[in-house]
Amino acid sequence: MALPLGAALAAFLAAGAAPDATGPNAPAAQQQMQVPLIAPQALKGLMASQRIALIDVREPSEFAAGHIDGAVLVPLGMLGAEYAKLPKDVPLVVYCRAGNRSAKAVAFLIAHGYSRAVSLAGGYLAFSGQ
Repeated sequence: MALPLGAALAAFLAAGAAPDATGPNAPAAQQQMQVPLIAPQALKGLMASQRIALIDVREPSEFAAGHIDGAVLVPLGMLGAEYAKLPKDVPLVVYCRAGNRSAKAVAFLIAHGYSRAVSLAGGYLAFSGQ
């Protein structure tokens, strides 16, 4: 029996694999897909100059402890069930604590048609200067 997409994605990510269009049996080189990054300073400039969507893929407790103003919480484990609700008409800047989870999320989003998705280099820690 096939798992629903959200459960399958959660299991896939829990196994430590990066989501991509070729699935969990792809060669390791494909699973380590490079994703587009944005530097924290560049994000600050982008936030001041145009409309973007900030997606925080951390857990609710991490989000509650501090997040970038205007960010929407979509925990990585829920991304498979929630991604279709995200806008495609603006750049998506995805972040987590340090950049690992957001890179997985961006790889998944790009594979699902979100060509304007980028990961925040260094995550929330870099953005907030911690």
